[in-house]
This record gives sequence, structure tokens and C-alpha cells, in this order.
Amino acid sequence: ALCTMQAKYGSILYNTVGVLPFGLMSAEMLPEVWKGIATETCKTGFGGGKTCTEALEFTVGKVYLQVICGSALFYAMHLLLEGKSALLASMAMLIGTMGKHILVDDLMPPPPVMAMVALTVALILLAPAAWGRRAYIGFCVVNAATFLLDPLTVITDSFPAVEAGSPAAEIGTFEFEVVALYFLCAAVTVASPSQAYGLAYSCQMGCALLLKHILVNKSGPPAPMVALYAVTSMGAWYEVGWADFPKPLEEAMQAGAIVLHGLI
Repeated sequence: ALCTMQAKYGSILYNTVGVLPFGLMSAEMLPEVWKGIATETCKTGFGGGKTCTEALEFTVGKVYLQVICGSALFYAMHLLLEGKSALLASMAMLIGTMGKHILVDDLMPPPPVMAMVALTVALILLAPAAWGRRAYIGFCVVNAATFLLDPLTVITDSFPAVEAGSPAAEIGTFEFEVVALYFLCAAVTVASPSQAYGLAYSCQMGCALLLKHILVNKSGPPAPMVALYAVTSMGAWYEVGWADFPKPLEEAMQAGAIVLHGLI
């Protein structure tokens, strides 16, 4: 069921309004996320004239920043809806992102991902509800594992010119960590016994990755978004942990000392 937690509204704000600039203004936001990224590659021709084209790493960074936006919306649908509606709306966010890249950017997403999207949507629509959920969870886990364990293959499926160890590969791998996080958050939310616990678990995973990006990669979202994520995470765990603790504690005390001892 949809949770009535206040923390979920912070997560909805972060994963909708907060990430939209990454999708709609990726060229402007990318230098904020990845300091010092090259935006152009220039060559000097005959007569001293310069010819400049967009740097490959900037193109890769822009495209996958849009994928991050789509992935955030992919996860956010589970905070706004429930059941089959949430699953289908979530997949629609992914299909929309792919459609934009195909029709506007003339860029083909990895064929295995597109095939899995079609199969997963078909199972959600046609299979029993439990199997639709399982297909969705499996889709999320497989994609997250691929993005984390073999990012270069996924990158070169869309950008064959990217080489291992290049700046383009580095930024693509960095951004795929965020995409993988959102896929795992969606899987955990669907698999959790309640939306409230799914939100708390998702925030916990997000905090770990956010800390890694800030401390290790010296990168990450703007400070206000970091603050919002931290407050949302604390609120989520407070509402499913501390705020709900007095009631079971009181019931245990009324049931007898042995039950209270077992609880402790």
C-alpha cells in the first residue's frame, strides 16, 4: 500500500523536481557535476583556422545524465503509485528516455536492454500479478548488475569510439553507478513488504553511494540536493523505526517479561 510517511514527499521532490534539470539542461548541469570536463575538441587547420566539435566525454556525460533523470523518475513512480500502475508507469519513464535518444539524438540504446524492456512490459501486462512483479525485479537487478560490473560494454554499445580508461569511459562508469542505484531502489521497493520500508532501504543505499561520490570521486549533486537527501533518509528511518517503536514495545511489556527480554 502507499505509505503516508512525510519522508516520501522529500524523496518525491528530490527524484522529480530535483533531477529534472539533469534531464532538461544536461549540457549546463554536467560541468557542475563533473568539474573540469572538456566540452570541445578543437583542431587547427590550414591557415590557422580552428574547427571545434563537442568532446566525446561531454556527449557521453550529457546522454547518461539524461538517463539518470529517467532512472530517477523510473524509481519515483513507486512513491506516487502502487501495484501494476506503478510498474507500468515506471517502465514508461524508461521507454520515454530511450525514445528521446532514438528520435532526437539519433542514438541507439543497447539492444539487449530494449529487448528486456519489451519482455518485462509484456509480462507485467499479461502474466499474473506476482509474475509481473518478479519479472520487474529481475529486470532491475540484471540491469543494475550489468551497469556496475561491465559498464564499458554498455557504453560502447551506444558509443563505439569510447576506449577503456578514457575520460568518456570514466564519466560513463560514474554515471552508471547512479543509474544502477535507481534500478536497485526500484527492485527493493517492489520486493519490500511495504512502501515505507522500501523507501528507507533505498535511502540507505543512496546515502552510501552519495558518500562514495563525494569523498572518493569528489563529485555529486549540488549541496541543496545532498541536504535534502540526507534529511529524507533520516526521516524515512525515523518513521519506520523510532516513531513506530513505542507501540510494539508497550505490547511486549504487557505480554510479560519473557517477551520483553526476547525483544531486547
